[in-house]
Amino acid sequence: MYNKVVIKKLRWASVFLILALLIALVPQAVKAQSSDSVFVSETGHWIWGDFLRTYNSVSDPLLYFGYPITDDFIDPQTNQRVQYFQRARFDLVDTSEGPMVQIAPLGSLLHQEGAELADIPREGPTCRNFNSGYTVCYAFLQFYDSYNGATWFGLPISEVEVVDGHYIQYFENIRMEWWPDKPSGQRVVISDLGRIYFDKEVHNPELLKSSQTASIAGTLINPVVNVFALNSLVGAGEPQTIFVIVQNQNLVPVANAQVAVTLYYPDGSKQFYRLAETNEFGISQFSFQVDQLEVRTVVNAVAEINIRGESSSGKTWFRIWW
Repeated sequence: MYNKVVIKKLRWASVFLILALLIALVPQAVKAQSSDSVFVSETGHWIWGDFLRTYNSVSDPLLYFGYPITDDFIDPQTNQRVQYFQRARFDLVDTSEGPMVQIAPLGSLLHQEGAELADIPREGPTCRNFNSGYTVCYAFLQFYDSYNGATWFGLPISEVEVVDGHYIQYFENIRMEWWPDKPSGQRVVISDLGRIYFDKEVHNPELLKSSQTASIAGTLINPVVNVFALNSLVGAGEPQTIFVIVQNQNLVPVANAQVAVTLYYPDGSKQFYRLAETNEFGISQFSFQVDQLEVRTVVNAVAEINIRGESSSGKTWFRIWW
């Protein structure tokens, strides 16, 4: 009991000293991985990390998504990281398996009932009925099948409509347009729903501005990460705080780094946490209640960070002591 009281009294007295030392000294951390980012000069925006991997996972990114029209940013309404492209929006969603990129259902968000329906047949071998209750036919169906529409476009949510003299059809994630005057093979076009939705709902022209000043070559951060637990010894069911400190290769604090922490337990289970971005001092932290674990159980905490396509990680541990 005496040791427990002493430990608790010393915790907060030492935490600020530890933070200062970690910021001042060279940390031992996993070295940064190779850069994973690209600057798109056509629109002046970056694509990086999970968003870049998703962007490059299709055969023709410009056809599916278009150019980026913003950098990635935190959506204030959902608190999720998002990025807008001409024809799509990428959402970084936290799951039990870690962060996952999802294509936003912009077709569903923008479609409105009541448009004039095209007077075309909806039966026969060139048409297909979908579980959503709608039919896709002719060139739209060929385009859907050719570009793995089930994965990227979603289900149809309308029949073919006539808007401004053009045939269009809405799907969960996109809208197809038919342009008969274009050359053969180019007559089906994906609408710029990313830009349409941004202009309709976001209303922030600052996000559209080019970040070209950040495209200067040779400016790798080479981030290093230190992680520590406020309580290296803690009781089952008691509060715990994990601190993550990010610095560059010159030991300068790195702000605005994305941070995630995974707790690993001896039985093989794990818990994933998405933290706030690092502050001006390069620090992010989160608090939680320790599970009801057996005494002497060791919990490992691994922090992973990403900043402009550069990633790094660090780890710490704490033990259940009472």
